Amino acid sequence: MPSTPAIPSSPLAILRGPLRDLANSIAGGGDYPRAQERIWIDPSRLSRIYTRNPVETPNYKRRHSGMVLEGDWDQSTEPLDESWKVAACLAHFRDGVPWADTGVYDQMQNMIDERGPFDSCASMADIIKRYEIIDALYSDIRHNGFRDETVHRFGIPRLPQGVFVHLDRRGQPIFGAIGNHRVGIARALGLTRIPAQLGVVHRSAIDRKALAKLRSGPA
Repeated sequence: MPSTPAIPSSPLAILRGPLRDLANSIAGGGDYPRAQERIWIDPSRLSRIYTRNPVETPNYKRRHSGMVLEGDWDQSTEPLDESWKVAACLAHFRDGVPWADTGVYDQMQNMIDERGPFDSCASMADIIKRYEIIDALYSDIRHNGFRDETVHRFGIPRLPQGVFVHLDRRGQPIFGAIGNHRVGIARALGLTRIPAQLGVVHRSAIDRKALAKLRSGPA
């Protein structure tokens, strides 16, 4: 079986948090990203999801937030609405399809059968309970708006959790496959501005100064 691809080489790959911030600041000042930096995205224009296939692509996670990398990693994408979690949310919240008929219960059970506990679920009862919680999240966002849980650390607005978004070589956002249900809910509700946690950034996006427009607050 092929081994999991290594994270592409970067002088900042082993650094995290304040150390990555410091190294990025030395490398490029304010044009460079910060770890867990909060950005603003339009979920209605988010069209691609990073392919987190452990056999073929590096598995970027929150600990890689703020890394600046070259290479072709940003070409490993799929259409966003083909994500089974996002597709299930759109079918359920936009089209009124019961969860059980979206296929998400079966997909979750398959993941549990193959990998063991998945998304904090170990049984069908857990899965049903989880999607009751997703229903409650939808209701909260629908009535109260998409919550901004930004915290300020060392003068930088950061989002410790939430939707995870990479920037490709053109400076365009790629959904990082973390926060699927929130993305699905935002799209179902037609939201056009939500906070997100910055993931990995292609070096060419830095040259395009792509971060500047994503750092501005909601319209």
